[in-house]
Amino acid sequence: MLSGHHKASNQGETFNKIKATEVFFAVTKLFQSRDTGLRRMVYLMIKELSLSADEVIIVTSSLMKDMNSKTDMYWANAIRVLCRITDGTLLTQIEWYLKQAIVDKNPVVASAALVGGINLLQTNPEIVRRWSNEVQEAVQSRAAVVQFHALALLHQVC
Repeated sequence: MLSGHHKASNQGETFNKIKATEVFFAVTKLFQSRDTGLRRMVYLMIKELSLSADEVIIVTSSLMKDMNSKTDMYWANAIRVLCRITDGTLLTQIEWYLKQAIVDKNPVVASAALVGGINLLQTNPEIVRRWSNEVQEAVQSRAAVVQFHALALLHQVC
């Protein structure tokens, strides 16, 4: 989670905490949109502007809903964001979803979960290590990107 000042990705604009919070809450209202391009922007903004645990809790339910979506891009993006903003308590709640995503037949979803695992290793290594069966199954994937991310996660776990 970020604190202090935040840079807008493309413009180099610096937001103070109050402005970043305003933008964060304005962006979360866009979860209702079904426009995939706009939804991708929502995920990126939430990932960058998540300031505190209170704000993360507010978007968690929307992200969890997207993890159960039939739209794979929503599922994969929700995984990416949750793995970036989650703490240990939330991780235990979404662990089952992440393990299922690792072995999903869609390489975008599986890859997102594996990269999320790589990122989570730094803050929650004990939880990520429990995913070894799923990660080893992902190594056998037909998709080269999934194999690569699975091997990278296995390498970092060992």
